[in-house]
Amino acid sequence: MSKSFALFSQPYLDRVNQCYKNIVVINNLPAGPLATYVKRVQFPILSPFKQPGPCSPIDKCGLALTSLINNGCCGELMTVDEVPDLMTYLITNGYKVDTSLTKMFNASDIRFQTNNANKLICFVTYH
Repeated sequence: MSKSFALFSQPYLDRVNQCYKNIVVINNLPAGPLATYVKRVQFPILSPFKQPGPCSPIDKCGLALTSLINNGCCGELMTVDEVPDLMTYLITNGYKVDTSLTKMFNASDIRFQTNNANKLICFVTYH
């Protein structure tokens, strides 16, 4: 388990409800209580026109956060609409959002997992 991790927004095809959602994904399993909200998920291909290749890999699975609503009991994936509640949860449970590192990467030309259209939300450390 990692004491530091990054949170991203990622488009996701919800095949059950037949809609696209922007979910919150995490780059590795975190230390602390947030780990109970992490779930391994498969990422369906978003478009038949965007296929993985040797120079443009697309992650087929990864780690996503489950919704904080109802204590994550239903396994629903967290959407970006819950980010304010997520920040409150993190601060309340001993996590620190690294605003300087987050600002540095958001201001740079470096983009993470661009083939999955991920957008950095923030870097976090557990104390």
